[in-house]
Amino acid sequence: MSTRLHSLFLCLKAGKEDCRNIPEEHATRKEKRMRLEFSIVLFENEGYATARRNTGINEILASKAGDTGYVMDDDSYRIFTLDPYAWKWWLNPRLHRPDFCSCYSSSTESDCDNPAIQERIIKALEDWQKKYLRANETIKLISSGKHILYHCDVETVCGDAEIYCFDSVIDTMEDHAQTEIITGNSFIKNVQGNAQIQCLDDHAMITNLCENAVVHNMKDISLIHHAYKDSQIHTMQDNSRILSLNGNARLGTMNGHTIVDLASGQSVIEKVSCGCAVLGLSHDAQIKKVESGATVLPLHVDGYHGSTMPFS
Repeated sequence: MSTRLHSLFLCLKAGKEDCRNIPEEHATRKEKRMRLEFSIVLFENEGYATARRNTGINEILASKAGDTGYVMDDDSYRIFTLDPYAWKWWLNPRLHRPDFCSCYSSSTESDCDNPAIQERIIKALEDWQKKYLRANETIKLISSGKHILYHCDVETVCGDAEIYCFDSVIDTMEDHAQTEIITGNSFIKNVQGNAQIQCLDDHAMITNLCENAVVHNMKDISLIHHAYKDSQIHTMQDNSRILSLNGNARLGTMNGHTIVDLASGQSVIEKVSCGCAVLGLSHDAQIKKVESGATVLPLHVDGYHGSTMPFS
């Protein structure tokens, strides 16, 4: 590596358009598609810093640029992305050593084969893990700070807490709390009170999404039992499923082979793409756009609530 500034962005979560400010010529196709959000910024011989969203990254780069406040030029940093599916590598990068060539992408492909860069990435992940990892704990309240939950049982997450949830159980998430990724076999009973979840992935499940809570992206075979009371789901992908959408709940785009069993109670679905299905559409629910190849079945029987067996 040269003595100039190098920053490596390791993004661990699918979310909103957080790479939108990165110069187009440096954004790989994978970055554009996944819109990864969480970042670790490494500086040569100067440790590292963490940031959420591209705004935080730009602030870090600007602080390194000196009193002028100008962000370093495009050649002063390199970008690496880590797919969310590789979270086990992230939790224990020595035991589950990353396959850098398959799970990382970079504008300079040779960077992924550089042993020195690989070792710096692993050391940064290990150090970050020591600060934030909580494993096999029973926790009553998390109200602030950043926490990686692994095999934990948590009663309440609230305030300005920032959570990364793997194979864990949370009873209630509320009061503007943010969960970056919920994956593995994680389960959340209640998400409410303006809480936000960036990515619901793998086999993760939510029982009740309500009171203005937001899920930005559902993926894989994740499941929401009930979405109601002005809650929102922005995008459904893969084989994710919602059993009941009602009470003014809003759903953005259904992609892949996603399913909504019941849409009722003034709920709104923006778009049902080809291959997706709404199995019961009530007269008081609305779908704004249905693509050719999508399935929408009207609700004929009062009290129908769809299948009682998820993914049957």
